[in-house]
Formats: sequence, C-alpha cells, structure tokens
Amino acid sequence: MFTHFEDIDAKIGFIGPYGRHFTSLRGLLGGNGIALDEAQNFAVFNSLSYVEAASHDFLFVDIDGLGGISNVLDRLTTLRVDYPTVPVILISDEFKRDDFERSRQAIGDISLRSPIRYSSLEFALFEAPTNNKNWQDNLTEYNQSFAA
Repeated sequence: MFTHFEDIDAKIGFIGPYGRHFTSLRGLLGGNGIALDEAQNFAVFNSLSYVEAASHDFLFVDIDGLGGISNVLDRLTTLRVDYPTVPVILISDEFKRDDFERSRQAIGDISLRSPIRYSSLEFALFEAPTNNKNWQDNLTEYNQSFAA
C-alpha cells in the first residue's frame, strides 16, 4: 500500500476516455485500496458544482486520450485557474520522462510518462500537493500584482 495513504480516503478523478491509461491507473490505485472515480470529459467535470469539483484530492488528465496537448491546453489552463486547489497529474506517452518538478505548473502539478510505473505514481501522489501549494501561492501573487 502507498505508505502515505494508509487510513485516508482520497477522492481521485479522471478526465479522459475509458482506455489504457484509465485501466492502468485504476489497477494501480485499486491494488492499494484507493478508488478512482469514473472517467469523464471536461464538460462533465465542469458541470459539477464548484464544491464537488474542488473536493477532489487529485485529478488525473489523459492528454493522449483527449487528442494531445494542443487540443486540451486551453482547458487545462482554465481548469488550473478555476480549481487551483485541485492537484492535477497529467499522463501522456509524449512526455520524455516523468516530471515531478513545477515546469508545467500552468497546466498541471505533475507529468507522468505512460506507461505509469508504480513508483512514479506513488511519488506523484506524494509530491503533487506540495507542487499544487506552490501553484496556489504563485497564482495569489500574480492576482495581487495584477490588481495593483
């Protein structure tokens, strides 16, 4: 079991199709007793109440299943601004490597190269909240300087 998830019920969402990324992720999480919400698209996610959408502890986004980064870039930046407290983990075959840094902060907190490795997923779940807190701080600073 993921050591930092013992006795914790996490709400984990998935934006993308029912495909190999969803199946793989559901298997890895399920093997640790963690449920993955049903796959949905951006429209369904955006139709949730703000409280329900913002209550996700993590949100995975299947970049490949949604047609590639150019098809979802605007939606990801909107998602980050609309729900800044939700840690976003991106999944794609196109990433050269897993990225646990903040290099794609405007669109997500963590980037995982597919196929997802168990150790990468565990570290992503550990690191995403820290990166997300940094995103929130940066967004607050930006909004304050923009308002001034």
